[in-house]
Amino acid sequence: MPADLGVVIALIGVLSGVGVLAGAFAGAYFFGKSRGQRESIMTPRDLELQSRLTRIEQIVEATSIEIERISEGQRFTSRLLAEKKEIGS
Repeated sequence: MPADLGVVIALIGVLSGVGVLAGAFAGAYFFGKSRGQRESIMTPRDLELQSRLTRIEQIVEATSIEIERISEGQRFTSRLLAEKKEIGS
């Protein structure tokens, strides 16, 4: 029995509509979820967290500067010892 062309067209239309509707709901859900996460970042508690993270960044930066100074001193000392060894040889 061949299917009636009108039924096939109606079925395709209904399934297309359901697909578009599902896609719209999924898009709205994920858009709302990302927007909610963005808004939750701006709460007062997160402002405290942001200030703490800023302090941690400053501490890490200061530590890296001190490590660079130590390594520069070590390179200088190594160079002096190498020159002393060359002079003594």
